[in-house]
Amino acid sequence: MSSWIRKILNGIGLTQAPPGEHPSELRQPSGTVLLCIDVSNSMAGKPLRQAVKGGEKFLRDAVDAHYRCGLVLWNHKVDCYVPPRARHSRVLNTLRHAQSRGGTDLVPTLRLAKRLFGSVSGDRLLCVFGDGDIGNRRKAVRLARRLCAMGVRIDVRGRGARAAANLECLLCPGEAVEANRVIKDVSSIDSGIASMTAGLGAIRRMQ
Repeated sequence: MSSWIRKILNGIGLTQAPPGEHPSELRQPSGTVLLCIDVSNSMAGKPLRQAVKGGEKFLRDAVDAHYRCGLVLWNHKVDCYVPPRARHSRVLNTLRHAQSRGGTDLVPTLRLAKRLFGSVSGDRLLCVFGDGDIGNRRKAVRLARRLCAMGVRIDVRGRGARAAANLECLLCPGEAVEANRVIKDVSSIDSGIASMTAGLGAIRRMQ
């Protein structure tokens, strides 16, 4: 999507340099994002390496935007999960040790996302990269609609038109289908995943 960072402007009082009495408020998270990357058998080799590279860029940008970042590596189940409350170093380490195995079923991941986002407030975003099927389409769509009803925003990227079409059925009603959700070749997987942070012009970098 063109801008996934929701801009919230709240006055928090005057500060000064060196920091005044409100530094902790300035560092409050903007929201929570869960990045979900397909690690099924079809991702073996270069596709997975490209996905890891793109995921690292995505996570760096999200942290710079002051988002809590969780990670799911999914196949026919939730293969690995790191919750947003975990240290950023743990999220990155889990991503870098991803292994390809198993089939594809996004339903367990969507169930996990529903539990997670039901327990957090603020801006909430689910980002999913997939390389093929999503499993039981009816169940997946039903869970996605529940997430949308909770106020969770969903963005997706698929490797190839078929994968993208499978994932686009999860988008919230009224969300436009965009051409950039299709990752055309293996060498573009990294930039495709990273592009889910396309609206990061509003980053506030804390020094």
